[in-house]
Amino acid sequence: MNKRSPLHPGEFIRLEVVESRDLTVVEAAAALGVSRPALSAFLNGRSDLSGTMALRIEKAFGVNVEQLMRMQADYDSARIRRREDEINVEPYGVQAVREKSTPYETLHVDNTVMRRLREEAERRQTTASELLEAGLRRVLAERVPADAGSDALKPLPTWRGGEPRVDIADRDALYRLMEEE
Repeated sequence: MNKRSPLHPGEFIRLEVVESRDLTVVEAAAALGVSRPALSAFLNGRSDLSGTMALRIEKAFGVNVEQLMRMQADYDSARIRRREDEINVEPYGVQAVREKSTPYETLHVDNTVMRRLREEAERRQTTASELLEAGLRRVLAERVPADAGSDALKPLPTWRGGEPRVDIADRDALYRLMEEE
């Protein structure tokens, strides 16, 4: 990751609440109404923040529950992202497509491009997959049957020699072309 990993909320509470107030773990645990081992596990990142613990911290020390729960969610997201390569799941519906069509190869798209594609799809109120497929169809100038209906994609505009106007490897050109409708 190029961004710094988020703090575990326990580390935040240890630094900003317990240590800044010169409390011992025993004193902080008593103030929260929890056992010393339970608080110690949380402060040292060995256990996750529960909603109940977040509320206890808010009531005892004034740290906002929502802030604490967001910290836990950010920490969990970063932790699972580190394992992203271990989880191999295909997008829903891919198996059905494979069964009724010819085999295809996986398309790998840079994370930055996917983020931009998802934003554009949200703006257009469609899915990233549909938007990507529409752009690729245009780039590849796939013929659309006349009876395909109003949702059918128009062929990709070409230069005089019949060559597509955009190189698929040029992502910015591909996005500009996808925006021309």
